[in-house]
Amino acid sequence: MPPKSTDTNLNPQTQEHFLLSFERPASSSEDNTLLASSDKLTIVLCTRGCKTVQLNFTEYVLEPGSIAFLYPNTIWKPIKTSSDFQARYLSMREHSPKERNAFLDLETIFSLSTYIARHPHTSLSANESIVVEGYFRLIQNRYEAHVNYAIIRSLISAFILELNQMFAIRVERKKLKISRKEDILWRFLSLLTQHYKENRSVDFYADKLCISPKHLSSVIKQLSHKTAHEIISDVVIMAAKQLLKTTTLSIQEISEELNFANQSFFGKFFKQNTGQSPSSYRGE
Repeated sequence: MPPKSTDTNLNPQTQEHFLLSFERPASSSEDNTLLASSDKLTIVLCTRGCKTVQLNFTEYVLEPGSIAFLYPNTIWKPIKTSSDFQARYLSMREHSPKERNAFLDLETIFSLSTYIARHPHTSLSANESIVVEGYFRLIQNRYEAHVNYAIIRSLISAFILELNQMFAIRVERKKLKISRKEDILWRFLSLLTQHYKENRSVDFYADKLCISPKHLSSVIKQLSHKTAHEIISDVVIMAAKQLLKTTTLSIQEISEELNFANQSFFGKFFKQNTGQSPSSYRGE
């Protein structure tokens, strides 16, 4: 069972501005692939044990002192988890369009957002780990104490600036360069997580990227070992599984949410990709 969110116990002042959670990303199972929320940034700090995960089809190992960022619509797939794995989570979600400009505009707050989005995992030094965990504890403590919104906002802003400084040092050291193929893959995944409900055609994404469908398919296959069509289907199935397990929407409503022509088409698509009918999967 997924953990209960803390969102229902919010400080009324805080609830007017933004929502926070300190639980792991919700999914039907710890081992299920998850398409992260479209409006939330989640920061994960491993404090004990280890966990192997895929983030946007790239594999990483979370170990004590390592940190991972789940940007909106990140594809998160747990591979293997040690029995003693523990982590701290901080999820931030905007509550209104105004708040996006004032607080959670990640492109503004993270001057290195492109680096972090493309390299969502890093290992911290011992001192950095102490600082980051200290912020996690302080923010959660003050949040649960229902302190004034301005205090919470200031703490998170300071935390973001600390992270920004840590990553600035890493970028300077590595002088990181992104290959053209990596850039295509990253932009394809970014577009896909925005448009998978309306567009499931490789041609659509190739057109958006101003390259041929053949070239897009070739690049995706080289870097992910999956075809572009398979990745598109994977993302749709992830979303369908989340809706089936974490909402009370009917199967008809889910098929409409994902823009299938009708429930029958959705059922066939789901069974073709999972070996189960939607109702069978929901009943597990």
